[in-house]
Amino acid sequence: MSAPDPERAERELEELLRRAAPARPDPARQAEARRAFLAGAPAGTGEPSRARTPLRMGGVMGKGALGEEGEGELDAFAAWLAAHAPAVPPSAEARRRVRLAFLSAVASAPPPLRARRTFRRLVWLAAAAAILAVTFLMPEPERWSAQLDGRLTFDGQEYVPGDEARLGAELERSGTVETALARAHFELGGDLALELLTDSALAFPLQTELDGIAPLEFELTRGETYLRTGASYPGNPIVVRTALANVALHGTTVGVLVDELGTCVCVAEGTARVTSSRLTTGSQDVGPRSTLRVFSDPSMGPKLESFPQEGTAETGHTADLVAFLRGP
Repeated sequence: MSAPDPERAERELEELLRRAAPARPDPARQAEARRAFLAGAPAGTGEPSRARTPLRMGGVMGKGALGEEGEGELDAFAAWLAAHAPAVPPSAEARRRVRLAFLSAVASAPPPLRARRTFRRLVWLAAAAAILAVTFLMPEPERWSAQLDGRLTFDGQEYVPGDEARLGAELERSGTVETALARAHFELGGDLALELLTDSALAFPLQTELDGIAPLEFELTRGETYLRTGASYPGNPIVVRTALANVALHGTTVGVLVDELGTCVCVAEGTARVTSSRLTTGSQDVGPRSTLRVFSDPSMGPKLESFPQEGTAETGHTADLVAFLRGP
């Protein structure tokens, strides 16, 4: 077995904290939870707990990282937290990640340091605070949910229908989704819908919390993608980047296409701002039922036009996007 890597453990914990961005909890609830934790009292009672044995934060470490007694005390502490947690339970994965990060960090400490009582107490207090903050007081971020019509790859790893849960978890990190002969559908928090058409490649950003502030920046290298925000979307800025343009969405249902001619932006609803060196003024707003084409050929100027009238033969390119707008 290889020796634990303290830098890796620290990176894992930092990544977990970054993904579980803090919400804005009720200060009164925070103060109550802190008093209960320090006093060993059930939250909301103000009375010392008589049902549980007080936790010993400086338990003796046996052989290995924490020893059997240390493992038992960590389990007891997790049970105590679970009894005083908010109504929505934390995921087992969140608990596992925090636990492993701290076990790795403790095991990586030099033996003389691990033997000191002050070190043992510090480790347990730090572990308790982190588990409490990350696992119980910080909500899990919304994950992407996926629906696959066929095979696709994410950073070279293949996924097929039935692998949606695994893909949704992997999309927490940044990476590129590439479709082949079938489309793929994604949702984030029920407020952002994304469809990636066939033979397309879209880079997803590192997943962030839908807090109305953190940007979501995608990169489309080929093919076409549709995006639609719902009425309750909190307003996180959305940008789709291509080789020729950046497309910023504002309460929009939009399609962005990258092909041999260049970049095409079709807006079914709302407004998109397109920024490109090929535009005379550097940027241009595209309103509802409008299309802006930015050509790869520098001798061809941008072309802005309205959607063709529904029911005509020219609606082939826009009819699918309008259907996406009206979809669930």
